[in-house]
Amino acid sequence: MARYKPVDTQPKFVAIDLAAQLLPGTFEHALYHLLEQAIDLTPFDTRYRNDTTGAPAYAPSMLLRVVLFAYCRKTPKFPQGLE
Repeated sequence: MARYKPVDTQPKFVAIDLAAQLLPGTFEHALYHLLEQAIDLTPFDTRYRNDTTGAPAYAPSMLLRVVLFAYCRKTPKFPQGLE
């Protein structure tokens, strides 16, 4: 079984409730719901072999959230010469 780093939605040093920032009807809320409840991400678990050794990995749902959010927000392109 894969070990993942815990995701803390209640940071100690920031006075913001991150879970309350996901307003129903927004893209962010839909993305969170899809990756946490609707889509089965268990095939990713078989690829991790950190049961007894190795550091905990980031959860695939968290990594997919970051990638899909950045992709849908159309991240800026690199300036000429930096490609």
